[in-house]
Amino acid sequence: MLSGWSVKHMQRLIVTTMAFRQSSAPRAEGLRADAAARLLWRFPPRRLEAEAIRDCILSSSGVLDVSMGGPGFFLQKVEVDNVYRYFPKEEFGPPEFRRMVYLNRIRQEQDPVFGSFDCPSGNQVTPKRARSNTPLQALNLFNSPFILQQAGLLAKRLRDEAGDDPAAQVRLAFRLTTSRHPDEFERQASLEMIHEHGLEAFCRALFNTSEFLFLF
Repeated sequence: MLSGWSVKHMQRLIVTTMAFRQSSAPRAEGLRADAAARLLWRFPPRRLEAEAIRDCILSSSGVLDVSMGGPGFFLQKVEVDNVYRYFPKEEFGPPEFRRMVYLNRIRQEQDPVFGSFDCPSGNQVTPKRARSNTPLQALNLFNSPFILQQAGLLAKRLRDEAGDDPAAQVRLAFRLTTSRHPDEFERQASLEMIHEHGLEAFCRALFNTSEFLFLF
């Protein structure tokens, strides 16, 4: 109230506090006293929510539809046979490239890819989500048709914008997915992977990195 009900003032006050500015780097004495960081001596790394992960993937590949409003979209095919039956979609196009806030949720069905990322059930009110890190999440981000498609689209974007030079492709890929340039070790490892397994496999690997999926 003292700032004239300014939301920007409140946000600036929060982000400049010592608690908010704590590094995520662990310290031995801190871990001994408060391993869970309940006292806010460090920022505990945490995985992004399913919606943010999917939107970031679409943004990196260059196909995210950021238009506001309008009808939502489904990630399931709907078949009517006395009752409604839902089957996961295997192919995706511009109608499914919208931000996940526009996803039509089916109460009894989860998205086959991102449902494993602790998406709450549509049958329940969930004020606070759990955050897990499971093998099923990694498998979905590595083998699902959606990820394979998006890896191909990211590879196409890299070829279109960086040309045929693998080094330039690596630099652009890191900038799109991590907002930074690769260090020398990452650059060399990336070039070797592209040479041995192809650009699409490299793009799929970037979608599975901790830096892409976690806040540190």
